[in-house]
Amino acid sequence: MHEEKFNIIEGKEMTLEALRYEIEEITGMGVQSFDGEASRFVSKKPNVDQEFETFNVRYDFKDSNDFVDVVFTTDQKENLEDYDFDDEEVKVQLITYKRMDAPLGNESEKVEE
Repeated sequence: MHEEKFNIIEGKEMTLEALRYEIEEITGMGVQSFDGEASRFVSKKPNVDQEFETFNVRYDFKDSNDFVDVVFTTDQKENLEDYDFDDEEVKVQLITYKRMDAPLGNESEKVEE
């Protein structure tokens, strides 16, 4: 749906707030208030000595049940409390649009065909 445009920002470094603006621009929909809550992927296999940490964050839309799921990485820190997702830039790895609203005939004004 928006994958071609998401590919443009995958691999770039930006703050989560800047990423929110990019998602709004690409989808044309406003994102709900975002508090920077990110969840961490705990698994370190097969490379336990990696110098980065992988996180996941979800952006929900104001006028839709659809959402965008983002996987990003950042430099590894000692404690979870040491991460500052409000000000630090993260590296966007993967962006996925999850369509939850399925109108009749699978047609939507929100979706570019």
